[in-house]
Amino acid sequence: MRALLITAALMALGAARAAPDVSIAYPPDGHRVSYDHVLLEGSVTPGATLSVSGTPASVGPDGLFILWWPLRAGTNDLRLVAVSGGAQATRTLRVVRTLPAAVPTATPTRIAVGSVTPTTDAAWWDAPADPAAERTLVVAFRGSPGGRGTAQVGTLAPVSAREVRAGVYEARLTLSGAEALERAAVRVSLTGRDGRTVSAGAPGRVTVRAGRARVGVFTAPVIGQAINPSTTVAETPDGRPLLYPRSGMTFEVAGAVAGQLRARLAPGVSALIDPANVALLPETAFPPRGTLGSPLVEDPGGAGEWTLRLPLGTRMPFTVTNDGPALRVTLYGTQPDATFAVPAVPGTLSVTRTPDRTTLTLTPEHALWGFAANYDASTADLVLSVRRPPAVDAAQPLAGRVIVLDAGHGGSEFGGAGALRTPEKTLVLDITLRAAEQLRARGADVVLTRSTDERVPLYDRPLLAESLGADLLVSVHANALPDGRDPRGPRGPGVYYTHAQAAPLARAIQARLRAIPGLGDDGLHPGADLALTRPSGQLSVLVETAYLTDPQNLRTLMSDTGRAQLAGAVADGIEDFLRGAP
Repeated sequence: MRALLITAALMALGAARAAPDVSIAYPPDGHRVSYDHVLLEGSVTPGATLSVSGTPASVGPDGLFILWWPLRAGTNDLRLVAVSGGAQATRTLRVVRTLPAAVPTATPTRIAVGSVTPTTDAAWWDAPADPAAERTLVVAFRGSPGGRGTAQVGTLAPVSAREVRAGVYEARLTLSGAEALERAAVRVSLTGRDGRTVSAGAPGRVTVRAGRARVGVFTAPVIGQAINPSTTVAETPDGRPLLYPRSGMTFEVAGAVAGQLRARLAPGVSALIDPANVALLPETAFPPRGTLGSPLVEDPGGAGEWTLRLPLGTRMPFTVTNDGPALRVTLYGTQPDATFAVPAVPGTLSVTRTPDRTTLTLTPEHALWGFAANYDASTADLVLSVRRPPAVDAAQPLAGRVIVLDAGHGGSEFGGAGALRTPEKTLVLDITLRAAEQLRARGADVVLTRSTDERVPLYDRPLLAESLGADLLVSVHANALPDGRDPRGPRGPGVYYTHAQAAPLARAIQARLRAIPGLGDDGLHPGADLALTRPSGQLSVLVETAYLTDPQNLRTLMSDTGRAQLAGAVADGIEDFLRGAP
């Protein structure tokens, strides 16, 4: 017996002296940030203490640490030391804090190498037709502060470059449109405090013609009918999504900027498009114009979907937006023909026109439950399809409803780092499976984009919902903060959606999630630009159940009870929405 007691004591002593474990979930070793703090998260053996480069760090009883750690400029070798029972473990993590590009000293006068912009060619092929704001070329550089800078394009007269902040100079050249420049060089000069003048050139060159716009035809394949993938988006000059071109869409191309073609949809309305997705017609091709015949309403009394057919002579650019109960279709470069008449629709339809566009505003008599706009495969007609709400039994609102649940990430895509050693992909899969089980028990037909730890291509997820004619698409995730955000604050669930038609569903799910005690509330996020919320063929939302970067939220996600609560809230929110749906 004594021998057994001695053995047990020795084993206990050995366990007490065993080196604790240190796990770093984020950031990865060698990570580079441009901020003065970094989010440092991970865990140590429960009961161990932790110090970082000699400074004690806060650790939870479960070993969790989520720290907002200060960084000095340059390389930071953070030494994490965990101590437990007299034993210790050490991990060294390298984080590099990068600084903004240095500004040269006041003297001797110089221009920083590689700092002159534009870095890519810029072209105006029909400059006189562009408004002044779109004929403005910005030239910038870094140089010795306190100097006098100029910028010159080709043989044009130099213009002053203003020092917008210490050592950063900017000139804005508004071209008249009458210039004749063909890949003209851009040069800047700086006269410094020491009286010395230095010059440098920009990599990009400038072309200005007083000709006419080219004609472009969108040639890239389009994914799905209502997926709206970012791979084929046309953006505004400041980077916001503007329209999702369809194959054969024809438009004026007025020039190029930053490696993108600049489509001119209307005066002052430009869209930047990847040139790999566009075929430019010969320069003799005339810019397209569209003529809109009287719209035709098809299957207006159908139980599921009805359509509004817009006869066009050419596949002209269009945008479709859903704000409030209305759908707004804008056809650029298109005017109604002489016989145009507004048809009777299930709801109201109004038409406004300007010389360069026609806008149709449709307010259905029913709630929107999905929409899509595509060209007819055999004609240039634009067909707007509008889904009616399904017939819902208030006593059994989930019965017969087709719901696609998407567990975010999977396989090689881990999602957010899990500081307690379980990544987002694993946590949200469990939540999604539980929610699916509850919804099925209440009569729903639930289809999962994944039921195991596998990688599912991003756009295969909404394509599945579209192919099934799903009523709802709900993507389940866990949130995390990006670099530069202090984790001591943001917490709780948030629901994201792009189109107003999905707002009631988002509100219902969010109401259930925020009712979970202690979870918090990150609110609703309308207008989201996300692959799983942009699909408009059904009501689509993305649910961020909780924050991986908040200690209590993470513990909820790690808890079997917590995941059950989150799954129940998602399922209950969906049922609440359907029960109250019109």
